Amino acid sequence: QVADALTTITLANVLVFKFSDGPSLTAMASTLIVSLIPLILVGPIAGDLTDRFDRVKLLSRGHVARAAFTASAVFATIEFFSGRRIVGYLCFCVLLGLTRILYTARATSLSFLVRRHELVAADSSSLILSVIAGACGSSIYFAVTHRAPAAGFIVAAALQVFAARNYGRIETKIGGGRLNVNKLDYRKLFEHLRAPKTRFAMSATTSHRFLLGICIASIAVMIDKSFNMQTTGYLAVLGFSASGSFLGSISAEWISERFPRRSVTVIAFALASAVIGIATVFAHPRVALGSVLLCAFAFQNLRVRSDATIQANSPKASIGKIFATYDVLYNFAFISGGIIGIAATSILSYQTVLSTASATYFLAAIFFAKLKDGKVAQIEIVATHPSGHRSITPTRERLFAN
Repeated sequence: QVADALTTITLANVLVFKFSDGPSLTAMASTLIVSLIPLILVGPIAGDLTDRFDRVKLLSRGHVARAAFTASAVFATIEFFSGRRIVGYLCFCVLLGLTRILYTARATSLSFLVRRHELVAADSSSLILSVIAGACGSSIYFAVTHRAPAAGFIVAAALQVFAARNYGRIETKIGGGRLNVNKLDYRKLFEHLRAPKTRFAMSATTSHRFLLGICIASIAVMIDKSFNMQTTGYLAVLGFSASGSFLGSISAEWISERFPRRSVTVIAFALASAVIGIATVFAHPRVALGSVLLCAFAFQNLRVRSDATIQANSPKASIGKIFATYDVLYNFAFISGGIIGIAATSILSYQTVLSTASATYFLAAIFFAKLKDGKVAQIEIVATHPSGHRSITPTRERLFAN
């Protein structure tokens, strides 16, 4: 994760800031469009690879491949190299594709390591560590490698090799590599995706992420246009979004233990609607950045709950395919939302874009308040006990099923 963050921010510096005159709308939009290519091509097969091959070997060898392409990105920093732009975008696409495969392998391994009712805590802890690792990677960039991008790629490649070595030493079974590999049955996969709990979780998370992408892009463009903050403004938007995600990861377990899935979803959309509405009325960088933080906070709580719901309700034999589908929808929604946000804000007014997003958040809150989420009625559970029959209070595991 540290290497991923270091590579991402270094590549972003090269692609958006070195290959153009600055963080222009065209440079940002083209980078987002390029990032869709590996997502569309690799996303659908990531789940099949995760289910088909042993995940320990997949994680280990995948990070070796990441190390190789990260080191190759050094050529994109050579000023006199004529093909540096092609190398830069090629490495960007390949690394994004590998990231999706490795993320799917990691995320689907959690259901083999913890009990069903512990998935929210596991996902929350994983995301907290991811944010900390991302901050470490960013710190390395700004402290050491921002003046020498090639050094950043070398450091990141070394960290990827270290990760590959440690993944290869895992002895616990974390799924994948079945002896009898069934062909991908799209009809059964579609049936699993249509299950009420899975459908509710995927549609809610994807919708919120799409609108969040629009809002983040629109606010970034507004800050750049109105206040000429340029690079500082864009990094501030991303920083506040990451801070909100971090706080949401911390609170996700507490909230999920006290509120049912539907309540978490409705609150996430309603809170986002309110804060984006405030940012529409008060078009000031501080207000806008605060809105981004709270919106990302609401989304992260929803995401952690949705991740755990999908992991808990997916068959172990095909969890990779189901989670990969979720991952594709989730990331496609955010990237397409970012592209739409950039385009819309450059054509329409900032207030028009954000007011539309705020109204859509509000309508989505009403929609998901009515949508069937697969919750079953609680029943009294009676079991035999040495002292006789007694009623058993539903455990956290049984409650989590709802």
